[in-house]
Amino acid sequence: MIRIKYSIRVFIKKDTGKVAVRVRWNSKQSEVTFITGLYAEEAKWDNDAQKAKRGTTHNVRKMRFTASEINAAIADFRQEIENCMDICSLKNVIPTPDELKKLVNEHLGRNEKEIETNVVKRKTLKTLFDEFIATRGRERNWTKLCIEKYTQAFNQFTAANPKATWASDVTQETMFNLRDWYVENRYRNRTANKQFVMLRSFLNWINDQVGYSLPRTVLHYRSNLKVLPKTVTYVTDDELQFFMDYDFKQNERLSHARDLFCFMCYTSLRYSDLSNLRPAHISNNRIVMHAHKTGKSLTIPLNDGALMILAKYEGQETQDGHVFEVPSSQKLNKAIQDAAKAAELDRKVLDEYYVGSEIVTEERFFYDIISCHVGRRSFVTNSFAKDMSAPSIMKCTGHSSYKTMQPYIDSESSSQTREMQKWNTNPCKQKIINYLNGANDEDLQRLLDFINKKEVI
Repeated sequence: MIRIKYSIRVFIKKDTGKVAVRVRWNSKQSEVTFITGLYAEEAKWDNDAQKAKRGTTHNVRKMRFTASEINAAIADFRQEIENCMDICSLKNVIPTPDELKKLVNEHLGRNEKEIETNVVKRKTLKTLFDEFIATRGRERNWTKLCIEKYTQAFNQFTAANPKATWASDVTQETMFNLRDWYVENRYRNRTANKQFVMLRSFLNWINDQVGYSLPRTVLHYRSNLKVLPKTVTYVTDDELQFFMDYDFKQNERLSHARDLFCFMCYTSLRYSDLSNLRPAHISNNRIVMHAHKTGKSLTIPLNDGALMILAKYEGQETQDGHVFEVPSSQKLNKAIQDAAKAAELDRKVLDEYYVGSEIVTEERFFYDIISCHVGRRSFVTNSFAKDMSAPSIMKCTGHSSYKTMQPYIDSESSSQTREMQKWNTNPCKQKIINYLNGANDEDLQRLLDFINKKEVI
């Protein structure tokens, strides 16, 4: 007599509300789902016990079923499945899905009109992932980069769980293995958490497919990996002016990279928007365009720094009609770093983050971490330091909510320092400051004339 290992799971089909009994065997590669013919409400269903909650009545599709009726039918299916498996064991036979389906239905005395079963051909996780990418990618119009990120998350899961071949192999333990794999490979917790989000999207998609049901401990898994507030790096207003004025002694590569970076600092443009900027986007000293990444409408009044750079490149449009000749992001980032190093933007920057439960502190030179995106951060941070309102900044950046601006506000320290200096201001100086804040143009001109007259004397 052979011993057949099998599992039985009872669940409610999401699309219909029908109560179904699924049996898997032969290393979970064989499966049959029996539809009981009864219905149940999800809110009145006990997932752990896999039956209707005691004393409940289920009203589905104008039909009424009591918990005792539903649970009795479930018990009958369980009993007959066990009996049929025992019979096959005694005969030293592992049944096929069709054989088990026929045997169970005969024992239950079900005629053809009463039988509704779902025999599923098992698919590997890799096959399911390929279908997920093809289906979701088309539905949501994913970019090549987006697909690469999902593929990376899936490959990391399989690297942490090389024996996980089937959907039934995905358990809470495999999620623990993945978390440990990220820690062992020194991934930042923030990065690991992002990868878990993408993986859960795939696992939830599997769970919605006919014939598949993943444990709640997998679908609701949380890594509980701690993260610190993200360090926001930016150039200060003084650094920006120094960088803009720096003489690279006719080094065209560094000078050009500096100009592009500073233009992003002055306008908040992303690399993709800088690359797509055309003269038609610029009118009445402002940029009006749609962000390439999000499609958000951008309206950016041009300050003196941005206008000075545009004047420098006037008449130098590219052959395809863009304002600037922009190299690839990788080449531009490298050139910006080289320019910052040549200009000695070498202040030390501390970066603290969690790897597992360990806090890691890295000390780096600013020129090693400067990049295109630092330009956008610098615009936001310096704009707040100059007391620009959040709505005005958001019209330039395309941020959709104040919440998304919060990391920049929290990182900005120069305005806080300026406010604290008020403690060091003597009463006379403070009165002068208050007068200047409330003075009109005529008052300021008279004051300037007076000061100039004193200087001459």
